[in-house]
Amino acid sequence: MKEEERAIMSNLQIAALVYGAIALLYLAPTYIEGEKVGGRWSAHRVAGMIFCAFWPLLTAVFIYKVTASASKPKFVFADQAVAVPSRSPGRSPD
Repeated sequence: MKEEERAIMSNLQIAALVYGAIALLYLAPTYIEGEKVGGRWSAHRVAGMIFCAFWPLLTAVFIYKVTASASKPKFVFADQAVAVPSRSPGRSPD
């Protein structure tokens, strides 16, 4: 059991390292861009930094939800000219 716990811990550490590297990859340019513009810390700049830190997690959750869903997504067209009317299983085509 000890070896399994070590393996799980090392996998979690690797996942955290990859997550941190991806977040840092986008956090650094965002910080540098803010410094080039003037370096003021506004609410928008702080929000941008926070989003850079959390978007990989949100992306992972989204991918998990899409792959784990039992039903296929239903696409709805807003333009009625493009939409195809659905047929009832009991009706014959006209």
